Amino acid sequence: MSEPSAVSGKTLGSKTLEAWRREIDTLDTEILRLLSHRATIACELAAIKVASGLPAYDGRREQQVLDRMCAENQGPLRSESVVRIFSGIIRETRQIGTESMEEQKQQETKQGTK
Repeated sequence: MSEPSAVSGKTLGSKTLEAWRREIDTLDTEILRLLSHRATIACELAAIKVASGLPAYDGRREQQVLDRMCAENQGPLRSESVVRIFSGIIRETRQIGTESMEEQKQQETKQGTK
């Protein structure tokens, strides 16, 4: 088995292993930034849902998102992979939104008792 330093100088296509890894690291950072932005929007949506008396979970909307992502998928990920990835993203974002809704409801209750 090669040592990591020996492998990092080898090329895969036009780039070295280390260059590809740096590109993956950059993409991971961008994905995290976008996921954080999505979560921030989920908290904003939570405020709208609380004000409108809507539930945190909307199965039809979730299915729309999954269907749209599968339709936009051009590979190499399989549709099943896209569904698993986005289901996880939706689940985690919904959790943040639900927590935000609960906090907002508690604040409204506190303000209503004053």
